[in-house]
Amino acid sequence: MALERIITPGTAPAAPGDRAGAPAAGGAPSSSALSGGPAFSDLLLDALQEANQLQSSADRAIQGIAAGDTENVAEVMTAVEKADLAFRTLMQVRNKLVDAYEELMRLRI
Repeated sequence: MALERIITPGTAPAAPGDRAGAPAAGGAPSSSALSGGPAFSDLLLDALQEANQLQSSADRAIQGIAAGDTENVAEVMTAVEKADLAFRTLMQVRNKLVDAYEELMRLRI
């Protein structure tokens, strides 16, 4: 997950209620639609696919060392740690999204 894909210099984050491509209040397009940046759902899907790919690489590395094909334990440990870090990062993003959803549900209208 490359952070430069999520936050690029010179672009302001979209307001919590803004959706990419959806007109904001007043009929004007949202700031993310004007900047031409990717939608949040696309970023999330890319991050999920990358974490899945890292997990698959780590599994292959573990199988390789167990079968005796690989003798470099450092490479295996690096692959496992990358997969673990990607998974923990995605879990934190999920937790923040759930917290934000719960906060919105607590608002009184």
